[in-house]
Amino acid sequence: MSYPLKTTLDVSGTLTETLWFPADKQTKKSPGNNWVFFIIPGNPGVIDYYTNFLTTIYEEHEKMINVIGVSHLGHSHDPHNHSSETLYSLQDQIEHKILCFDKLSEKFEKEWDVKPKFILAGHSVGAHICKEVLKARPNHGIEMVYALFPTLQHILKTPNGALLNPLLFGEFQRNVSASFVQLIRTNLFPSFFKFMIRLCTAQSDPYLSITTDQLLHGHIVKNALYMANTEMETITELEEEFYKTNLDKFVFYFSDGDGWAPLSHYEDMIKRFPEGKVLLCDQGMPHSFVIGYGEIMGKKVSNWIKDIKDY
Repeated sequence: MSYPLKTTLDVSGTLTETLWFPADKQTKKSPGNNWVFFIIPGNPGVIDYYTNFLTTIYEEHEKMINVIGVSHLGHSHDPHNHSSETLYSLQDQIEHKILCFDKLSEKFEKEWDVKPKFILAGHSVGAHICKEVLKARPNHGIEMVYALFPTLQHILKTPNGALLNPLLFGEFQRNVSASFVQLIRTNLFPSFFKFMIRLCTAQSDPYLSITTDQLLHGHIVKNALYMANTEMETITELEEEFYKTNLDKFVFYFSDGDGWAPLSHYEDMIKRFPEGKVLLCDQGMPHSFVIGYGEIMGKKVSNWIKDIKDY
């Protein structure tokens, strides 16, 4: 099994947690292979949840492509972020990912002396962020965008949005939630804290350890909830004209029973874009596919990559 490099990338002065599977030069079939797969996570944006998914893609392509993922700002429990009180909105995250893309593009072009070809993948709100990266950098080598369980319109009106918005996403609610998480984290033995989270989430390792060790800290919970609040306010009407203009670059992948990207959104996209690649999962994968379904989704995405012309 391959293991990623876990690095902290300096993106215009902002330290960014990154998982990186570098292309193995010894196994490249062609010296002109200059593909980069770049994943933008959903919310919470802890990139470690995506390790199995990214590992599968890397190995399915015989380690011939660079596979990279980044955490959202304020969503990583690294030394640079342990006590940060800064809150990052959806727009802040979009601007950050554009800068990440620019840094990667510059790095690989300098290293290879040829422009890299990017495949962007966005999970949940990450799909919306990918769309914004493409909009900002339309002529910078973005070949495809995979929108996985995408939240692209009216999040507040989705089943989960309507249910959770009044409970979690206001300023008072997120402050209470963050304080409660930090309180129980501080006052329970780590083993008992982990046991309680296992009971509440039904998660097992490695996902349970990611949740307890990296996600459930007061400042990270507050940031995830703040970002979600700005998602509700920002993501409303679908940008139909933009998708029509760039339809050949998109694959939209929905799942029946998804409370964030419901079946009605899939049906709406089919009507709007009958010529587009709008797909419905037939394998029962949930919205949070990275927990337990990363390998299955990784193989599916790998097949899409292999289908790209001249790859």
